[in-house]
Amino acid sequence: MLLGQKNKMLKEFDLIKKYFKKKTPNIPLGIGDDGALIEKNKQTYFIFSQDTLNINTHFFKEHDPRKLGWKTLAVNISDILAMGGLPKYALLSVALKKNDDRWLTEFSKGFFDCAKKYNVDLIGGDTTKGELSLSVTIIGEVKQNFVLRRDGACINEDIWVTGEIGHAAIGLAHQKKQICLNGQDLKKALSIFEQPKPIQLDMKRISPFFSSAIDISDGLAQDLKHILNQSKVGAKVYSQHIPVAPWIMKNNAYDFALYGGEDYQLILTSPKKNRKKIYEFAKKNKIKISKIGVTEDIKGLQLFDENNNLIKRQKKGFSHFA
Repeated sequence: MLLGQKNKMLKEFDLIKKYFKKKTPNIPLGIGDDGALIEKNKQTYFIFSQDTLNINTHFFKEHDPRKLGWKTLAVNISDILAMGGLPKYALLSVALKKNDDRWLTEFSKGFFDCAKKYNVDLIGGDTTKGELSLSVTIIGEVKQNFVLRRDGACINEDIWVTGEIGHAAIGLAHQKKQICLNGQDLKKALSIFEQPKPIQLDMKRISPFFSSAIDISDGLAQDLKHILNQSKVGAKVYSQHIPVAPWIMKNNAYDFALYGGEDYQLILTSPKKNRKKIYEFAKKNKIKISKIGVTEDIKGLQLFDENNNLIKRQKKGFSHFA
């Protein structure tokens, strides 16, 4: 349905801002980051976050239920890690059209596989009848002096990203028959789209090196802009420095990495004085982390293509209701 300008449908983040983002003076951090912070004691915060996955939006009917169980929890774990925290507890709500024993058996196995991998306990939730929808509320903990927020970046800092970016986006594009993958490219792309694996690390060991963080769910460019907007800084990012899926590099298809999303890796910023420490820590702990740009005293995000040319027209990342 086409709407006039006065009745234009709000995009996801505008909708949240207009209807739900209210002042919360009694808690350290409310709506607007990867998680909310509530004081546990004088040294520690609880982190609360929630994500919902809906059929035909975040997954397809053919999605292997065991992998879907894993993904349902993993995308929430990523939010806790992005706050510098440790995931601890989860509540799971499931809407199902029917009670399918085989599907539920496989889904629960995948969910608990992920829970075991990241040391998360399922402590409650809800089940109801309806179109397939999966929602997790996750609770983590973080030492107050180790919290990573989106508004902590400063001018002249390095911008880092963990893992490789773009596998999930090309896996989804393959399933939609927009591109054709095969061999190892296809295997890895589908594996990461269907069963994402956030960084497995006690974040308090690495968070002191960084000033801000966010997880990549809606596209590297869009999620980085959340940091830039809330920190009131600009940035330059260079495509050739982004650690991408080999197929993306081979086909110069960097849009999948910049705008695709579903990676559930981390974008982080750090003072340049920490650069050597970060490289040494990553090497010692076998963590893949890459420096992709720098924050600057400019307006917004400047992206440069694989040939170091400024991308004049940026695309949008994923947004519900866009």
